[in-house]
Amino acid sequence: MFASKTPRIITRTNDEDLVLPALNQLFAKAGQPVRDLAKLEIALQNSLLFVTARILRDDAVVGFVRVTGDGVFNAAIWDFVVDPSLSNGEDIKKMLLQRLKQEIRRTGLQCSVTIFAQPEDVAFLQKANFSEDQDGIQAMALRRGLLKWRSPF
Repeated sequence: MFASKTPRIITRTNDEDLVLPALNQLFAKAGQPVRDLAKLEIALQNSLLFVTARILRDDAVVGFVRVTGDGVFNAAIWDFVVDPSLSNGEDIKKMLLQRLKQEIRRTGLQCSVTIFAQPEDVAFLQKANFSEDQDGIQAMALRRGLLKWRSPF
């Protein structure tokens, strides 16, 4: 019996052929919540850029990452996902980050770049030159339902 070959992967920036249900399937495979398709489309339209990784043979989406921000002071990396069923997942993550770094340099973004990542990706990201905040700052989120402001006065 022959071992299956590792599929050849290509990356694309701002992939116009990206089918949103296929992206949602990737999120689900990676243990991420699926997104409302209308909101996902708006998120992509308002991102500075995004990168997909696809299997060359059948064009299946197996990796994704996107960047938001003002492009001047701050940029944030979101949705860093790779199909966990692939044996070369770490290589695909490297490809995504390399392409992302290329695009950031090419577009001239001269801002601070942060990433919102899963705990299992921390060691990988540290090898890719990301570091935890020296001041121990953790990301915080405003919960739904708490948008009503009560003045303390």
